[in-house]
Amino acid sequence: MGSRLGALGQIAEILHPNTLKQLRSAGALGHKSPLAVGAALPWLIGRGPSLAILSHMNAVTTGDKPAIHDRNGSISWADLNQRVNRVVHALDSVGVEPSDHVALLLRNGREMVEVTLAAQRLGVVACPLNTWAKPTELEATIQNSRPVVLFYDTAHSATVEKCVPDGIPLIAVGSADGQLPQSARYEDLIAERGTRPPAPFGGRGGTPKVVIQTSGTTGTPKAAARDAAASGLGVLANLLRVVPYRRNDVVYCPAPLFHSFGLATFTFATALGATLVLPEKFDPEDSLELIEKHRCTAASFVPVMVRRILSLPDEMKSKYDLSGLRIVMASGSVLSNDVRRGATELFGPVLYDLYGSTEAGWVAIATPEDMLRDEHTVGRPVPGIEVRVTSADEKPVSAGETGEIHIRSKVMFEGYISGESPKRIGDGWMSIGDLGHLDDEGFLYIDGRADDMVVVGGENVYPVEVEQVIEDLDGVDEVAVVGVPDDEYGQILAAFVAGSITEDEITAACKNELASYKVPKQVHILDELPRTATGKVLKRELIDVAQDGEPLR
Repeated sequence: MGSRLGALGQIAEILHPNTLKQLRSAGALGHKSPLAVGAALPWLIGRGPSLAILSHMNAVTTGDKPAIHDRNGSISWADLNQRVNRVVHALDSVGVEPSDHVALLLRNGREMVEVTLAAQRLGVVACPLNTWAKPTELEATIQNSRPVVLFYDTAHSATVEKCVPDGIPLIAVGSADGQLPQSARYEDLIAERGTRPPAPFGGRGGTPKVVIQTSGTTGTPKAAARDAAASGLGVLANLLRVVPYRRNDVVYCPAPLFHSFGLATFTFATALGATLVLPEKFDPEDSLELIEKHRCTAASFVPVMVRRILSLPDEMKSKYDLSGLRIVMASGSVLSNDVRRGATELFGPVLYDLYGSTEAGWVAIATPEDMLRDEHTVGRPVPGIEVRVTSADEKPVSAGETGEIHIRSKVMFEGYISGESPKRIGDGWMSIGDLGHLDDEGFLYIDGRADDMVVVGGENVYPVEVEQVIEDLDGVDEVAVVGVPDDEYGQILAAFVAGSITEDEITAACKNELASYKVPKQVHILDELPRTATGKVLKRELIDVAQDGEPLR
């Protein structure tokens, strides 16, 4: 019954006037669309809505078109669909049951896409793992996810050998040279399987989900579960009202697919039937080369990637033709004003700054026009996303007043698989963990993390205010400000800066522009800030450094 209700809901979303209008504008509706819907309908009704259904429809409507360009070349939507079916049968052959968890320690590439779609098609839970995680972190994540099988890239064989419990079947992707002896080879396993899709009816149940690990910037990462049908075509249509993606887009995505932003890019590209360019690792110059080579019209970067591209020599940046880019989307961490300005200068007025989280999905997007209006805003909430800002007693605050940001939408996650839940208030409102404010026109501004607020001698300080002063100084590449315990003041501020500036110059500028209690008592000059795989600063490491007094180089 649940799958039938979900199917009816998806059909209603598809037929909604706004959805039809946006999909038509994006070039995603054509003469084959009714045929594709009819072909997918049995699986939509029998197994419930998922991204795998949309990829099946792409094989009908745009089967000859490239779906992915990766290290192995190119693959069409039709061929991708057949390989996904082979993976479905391979999962079935190793005993994977509906609602089981399947772990993926894979770099960007077709295999990551295929296993994720196959899991959805079979009704199992895909658990992408952070390929940058240390063995101890990965071991904890695997124990939390409880997978029945692990797909891993042989580039990570040493890590897998250290942290994967005995008894979990291993399926190796990549070079056979580094493969663990107890592994099956991915290509060999799927080559033996048929290309027919699983039966649409009579399945054994199971809800297709994806479990994404949170960034863990302030603590241990959590596993956030998201229903595979949460981001339906109606939700996509609302996104298209803000960002003009099209079916004929070629989307460059070095953002890791194990992260919510990379997953979001994969989701809307698949829903539209666009083409994805998936490098297995990020390199600044290679990015420009691939954008030119594949004539990319869109790109998804985490901010640290944009910063590294901007740091390339001018003669290197000017070598490549980037004029085809219509959309450069950045998300995953704060996009500083200097990076916004530099990206606009390099790519043109095509930068979009997406604000959201693993738990909330996308929340607001600053368009190029929004950033011209005010470089500090993260834009208006995406249509369909409700945002409100509340005081400590959970009452809405006035425009311009800082408070805790809460959201309510269809793209919110279900909950952590550990059973924990984020703070919720009222009728379906969830805290996003950030402090911010809305102006009179509905534009959203981020003032800091709720757990980042520092109390210095009884005065509340939001580190982002201090960071903005420092990042505007010449010679500053990046900055993070944290609170550190202090016997006299309770807490003091410590600033960590990467760049060619001196500690005295930073202190002088802060004294000139900030109240005395907001001036950092410690200033550390680093080569670079410690970050997660998605570019978020690991502030807990900085706090440890500030407390221990040991320089981090």
